Amino acid sequence: MLRTKHRYFGLSMNLNHLPNAIIAGAPKCGTSSLYFWLSAHPQVKASMVKETFFFADEVNRFNRNANIIDHSIDKYTTYFKSHGLNESKIRLEATAPYIYYKNALKHIPALASNPKVIFVLREPSSRLYSQYRFESHRTKRIKMNWRDYSQDEVLKSHGDYEFYLKKWMKALGSDRIHVCTFESLVKKTNETMIDIAEFLDIDSSFYKDYVFVQHNETVAIKSKFIHRTGLLLQRYVPHSIQEKILPFYLFLNSGKMPKKDPIDKKILEKVKSEYRESINRLKLLFPDLNLDLWE
Repeated sequence: MLRTKHRYFGLSMNLNHLPNAIIAGAPKCGTSSLYFWLSAHPQVKASMVKETFFFADEVNRFNRNANIIDHSIDKYTTYFKSHGLNESKIRLEATAPYIYYKNALKHIPALASNPKVIFVLREPSSRLYSQYRFESHRTKRIKMNWRDYSQDEVLKSHGDYEFYLKKWMKALGSDRIHVCTFESLVKKTNETMIDIAEFLDIDSSFYKDYVFVQHNETVAIKSKFIHRTGLLLQRYVPHSIQEKILPFYLFLNSGKMPKKDPIDKKILEKVKSEYRESINRLKLLFPDLNLDLWE
């Protein structure tokens, strides 16, 4: 293991106390499942907190005690100093909104550990609709209908992946960036995970017979208080135990999502057509990225 000390933000630190792999987006694209599937690999150790939000552009309830705005990079290393983590081949964290954050784009490529960065993309209109249902029925943060939500320019811009990824490509270079799709994770899981393992230079055969369990599926939450408490306690629970108690938690505190309104489907088709030009630009940026499942 490399133990050379580098100076970053004026501080001397061990490279093994920084991640060398980061899942940086996008939200509602399967990043939670990918994080846990990679965490299960014997050559990978992940920060117990999945989404540190350390490089977010604002201070929020997730990063109030550790963020790039109020703290030095030394605070970030506390996520990677736990027993065994700093001795692993891959040290991982995953914060899905990093793809959109200016602070993440500025600081992650400059980390002395030269992290490889993984992006998972979902057909943009489906991603937006999933986000809408997530915020309507799970977090219950919004009251607007799908028609209004789908025409919010800021929210829609998050599906213009090429706009964000061309900046990441310039900052990281092609050898440190890997892009796959949510659809391939769902329908070609083994093949996609083997590709990611090879990108990270870890034993890809681990995923040939691995049993994949989906995480963070959008369900209706019965008690918002219990859910928030669970999120706060999650960072103290080992990943292997989280895998075992997740079905029990969902049994206690989740319900069926409301059926999709038939009118929503018509709106979804319109939104999908509005992303066509953006998708064409994405194909030019990543000509080897298979987007057939977006058709």
